[in-house]
Amino acid sequence: MGIKEKMDMAKESAWLSDYLSQEEIITAKYIGQIALIIQRQRKANGYTQQDLASKLGVSQVMVSRWENGEENFTIATLAKISAALGIEWNNPLEKRAV
Repeated sequence: MGIKEKMDMAKESAWLSDYLSQEEIITAKYIGQIALIIQRQRKANGYTQQDLASKLGVSQVMVSRWENGEENFTIATLAKISAALGIEWNNPLEKRAV
């Protein structure tokens, strides 16, 4: 069962953790955050989903899937999206000074 199916099942439960592992919760959190950033920056740049898709050589459906958190990202894909939208990403694994 994939994360999307588990998320759908979890919506029916009072406890998200009943269906998702800690790793899946973290993954869903990051995918959701990235999806929102992509959508906001695309709109800020005045691009439609089709415009962004054309720049990246993918379908509009793929851009929609990214923005809806339905598709996981590879580092290479994020680099292409970043370049197309002018986004600079921070490394979430980088230690920060406290």
